[in-house]
Amino acid sequence: MKKLNKICLIIFGCALALSIIFWFTQIRKGDRIGPSISMKSSEMTVELHASDDEFLKGVSAKDAKDGDVSDTLVVESVSNFLSGGRRIAVIAAVDKHNNVSRANRTIIYKGYKSPKFSMKKPLCFPTTSSNDFDMLQNLKVSDSIDGNISDQIRVMTNSTVDLYSAGEYPVKFQVANSAGDTISLNATIIVYDKEDEANHAFIHLDKYLVYTKVGKKLNAESYISEVSTGGNYERSDVAGDISKSKVKVDDSDVNYNKAGSYEIKYTVSSGGHKGSVNLIVIVEE
Repeated sequence: MKKLNKICLIIFGCALALSIIFWFTQIRKGDRIGPSISMKSSEMTVELHASDDEFLKGVSAKDAKDGDVSDTLVVESVSNFLSGGRRIAVIAAVDKHNNVSRANRTIIYKGYKSPKFSMKKPLCFPTTSSNDFDMLQNLKVSDSIDGNISDQIRVMTNSTVDLYSAGEYPVKFQVANSAGDTISLNATIIVYDKEDEANHAFIHLDKYLVYTKVGKKLNAESYISEVSTGGNYERSDVAGDISKSKVKVDDSDVNYNKAGSYEIKYTVSSGGHKGSVNLIVIVEE
C-alpha cells in the first residue's frame, strides 16, 4: 500500500512539473506585449471644434509581431480642460492578441476661452405669487465651444429664495461646458415689494456684470446711468428724476487683488423713495 502511494505521488509530481513546463513554454511563445505608439509631436494645436480624427494626425502604431496596426488607433478619452486651453487625449492601439497600449497627447485649443456670464438687467425682481417665475431670466452664459449654455446654469444655495417676500437672498450660480470647464459666481437676488412699487427707486446701470483683471480697479460711479421712481427694470424709456449724486456706492466687498466674484452695492433714498441694485464684478487673473 505504501509502495502504491509512493508511485502515485511520483506520477502526480511528474504531471505537475510537466504542466508547469508547458505553461511556461506557452507564455514565452505567446504575445504579451502591446504595440508601440509613436507620434510626430506629443503636443498639437487644433481649432475649437476639432474631431478625434484630428487628434490622431501624425500618430502611428507598430507591433513587433503584427506589424503596422495604425488602423486600430482610437482616442480613448479626453480630459476636462486644464490651464491654458489644454486637454489630455489618451490614444490607444491594439494588436491581434488584444494587447492594448496607450499614450498621452496634449491638445491645445486655439483661441479657447472659458465660459462667460453676462447680464443686461439686474437680479432685481418684484414679489410674485407665480410658481413659473424664472429668476435666471436675466443671467446668460456663452461658451466658445458650446455656444449659449444659459439653460445649464445651476443655483447653488442652502437657503430658499422667497419671491413672495421682499428681501435680499445670497446665491451662487454655477455652470459647466461639455468639456467640464466650470465657472461660478456669487450674487444677491433682490426682491422688492410690488405693492409698494410706486415708492421704489430704480437705479439703472450701464452694465450689471463686468469683468476686470487682478489689480485693475473699476470706477464704480461711472456705471450709474439714471435713477427713476417710475417704471421698473423692464423699461428703459423712463426718464430719471432723482439725481445720480444721491446714490451711495459701496465697493468694500470687492478685492481687486484676488480673482473671484464680488458685488458693488448701489443704494438711494430720496423723497420717500428707496431702492438698491448690485453690480457683479468678476476679477480674473
